Amino acid sequence: MRILRRALSCKMLIWGWLPLFISLGLLSGAFVYSSIDELDYSPINNRSHVLYARDGTVLGYSLSSDSDSYRFYTKAEEVSPLYLKMLLASEDRNFYEHPGVDFMSLLRAFSDNVFAGRITSGGSTIAMQVVKKLTGHQRTYFNKLKEVVQAIYITQKFGRKQVLDWYLTLAPFSGNIEGVKAASLRWFNHLPDKMTPAEAALLTALPRAPEHIRPDRNYRAAVYYINDVLKSARKRGVLDDDLWRATLEDDIPVQLHQINQEARTLATFLFQRHPEPEIYTWIDPAVQKILHNEAVNFHEIHQDGAVLSAVVMDAATHRIVGILGSSDLGVSQMCLPFSRRSPGSALKPFAYGLAFQDRRLHPGTILHDNSRIYGSWKPANFTNLFTGKVTAAQALTQSLNLPAIEVLGLTGPQYFVNTVNRGEKRLFLKDNVADYSVVLGSGSISLIDLANLYAMINEDGMMEHYALLRDEESVPAYRILSQDSARAVFNILKTARRPANGLKMNEVSYKTGTSSRFVDALALGSMDNYTAGVAIRFPGNRAGYYQYSGFQDAAPVLFGIFSALKVQGTVSLVKADIESELLHDTVPEALKEIVEEKKIIDRKSLKIDFPGDGDIILPDGNGYVFIRHSGGTGKIYFTVNSEQREENYFRPDHEGYYSVSILDDAGRSDRVTFKVVLNPEE
Repeated sequence: MRILRRALSCKMLIWGWLPLFISLGLLSGAFVYSSIDELDYSPINNRSHVLYARDGTVLGYSLSSDSDSYRFYTKAEEVSPLYLKMLLASEDRNFYEHPGVDFMSLLRAFSDNVFAGRITSGGSTIAMQVVKKLTGHQRTYFNKLKEVVQAIYITQKFGRKQVLDWYLTLAPFSGNIEGVKAASLRWFNHLPDKMTPAEAALLTALPRAPEHIRPDRNYRAAVYYINDVLKSARKRGVLDDDLWRATLEDDIPVQLHQINQEARTLATFLFQRHPEPEIYTWIDPAVQKILHNEAVNFHEIHQDGAVLSAVVMDAATHRIVGILGSSDLGVSQMCLPFSRRSPGSALKPFAYGLAFQDRRLHPGTILHDNSRIYGSWKPANFTNLFTGKVTAAQALTQSLNLPAIEVLGLTGPQYFVNTVNRGEKRLFLKDNVADYSVVLGSGSISLIDLANLYAMINEDGMMEHYALLRDEESVPAYRILSQDSARAVFNILKTARRPANGLKMNEVSYKTGTSSRFVDALALGSMDNYTAGVAIRFPGNRAGYYQYSGFQDAAPVLFGIFSALKVQGTVSLVKADIESELLHDTVPEALKEIVEEKKIIDRKSLKIDFPGDGDIILPDGNGYVFIRHSGGTGKIYFTVNSEQREENYFRPDHEGYYSVSILDDAGRSDRVTFKVVLNPEE
């Protein structure tokens, strides 16, 4: 009975305390839940957008959207190992052992505070400092208890690596500087991957009291705290005695640096199109510096509202390695190489290339630079003068308008536009109507796309995708011009007249362009593996009181870029030897001179009825594609991808684009380009 009475007594005692236990459990759970719910990750999500060069240097940035701070996301592998060792030795020695909170350090700090009668030490771990940035807590014991819960939570949920990265991103370093990467750039003018012991000590100490320790305002305090960190590092074996003594004599910064914004317009352009806060490009800082210097030189000479922009591509890597968006941000903050403008005469080489490819023209063929009327349109040359008979090569290097129109008539404006737009649309036309004026610049195209076309000529007719961003997907190359026709154009443009600062640079193959009313002046070309494009523009489409031209103004800038690239060294683009009549001086008898204008006027009398230009077709059941035509006089000659054939059909050996042209005995012709699909189910 006595045992039974004791059991009943214990049971009653337990039931009596049970409500209290339940209440404490519920309160604890509510406290933990509310503490975790306080965590606000927006400072991480609202960080600065940053544009990086291929070597990790900063090309451009935006301030954080919540507080206009320099808050660059920083990972542990991006900072100096010496700094990380100093940081953990000074702030969180047991970072890799405790669950997010070092309870022994907390107890020691609490004891010190009680003894001092005020809060002198926090005992906060790296994780606790992170949650303080995520909550904005004031320094109280109750908030400290919340931070214990929150620090354990983020450490267990996200892992120590993530917690450390967040600290490196959010830690305050005075003013509106947050994070180690921004701090290193602002205080030391370099990235945080390499730091001296003194620099590492300063960045370790600054978050303790950012405004009090900042060396530009309180040098003595900065020295005191740096020495304190160095002493701790020496004590814990991070620094040996010799290095510690030498570091005590190191200078510390006394002013902040501006962070590089040489690609500010490009950064703004990409930030608007890509949601990722960090964008990594293939931009080469050395090339970017060359473009920056050209911009400075141009702006010093010209302050009339004209703006210089440029792009540089590297065929060795198929990357865009330099972009100058605007030489004068006061006039335009747009990234102008991506905007579509008139190309002037810069598209003429492609009309010649197509005529070469179709064997309708040879570089030595005689063309006619005479005044003619096309309907109600009477085009003239840039100089308003005419030279009479001239070879195709001379007409191209002199950028004569009438011969260019004559050449375009050999293939037709629509075929010319379709070829330029093969793979992706680059050239845009008013009302989508292709006429003869397109070869003189009536359409619009971006400097980026125009440079890509010149890079295609440099690569013997193969159109490659030149990547700007490091995470861009690779795109298969495709042919736009035959190898020999592209080489013929390239060689002709190597003989073009040099600007004054490029007389000795005969290895440059280039062409200029000037748009109507001198609003746009362009120069594009290639040297070794580099292709560059330069544009001088009035962004508001107004003509300046100074009339810019491609040769007088844009070409010297282009050659200045190539000269600087040559000094820093280039990788010569190896080109295979080609055996072709286009590359010999002897002109085939049939191509000695374009005699009859009826080749332009009457060409519609011979027409390819099937396939249509731009069609996508399937071979027939036997694997053949038949060409149907109407009109023509005498024998009809068929050419498929520059190979002449007797039959009006062919068997495609690959899936992709095919060009077919026909020619009759009277010189009439027609041409189409279409895509053949071999496996429609894929």
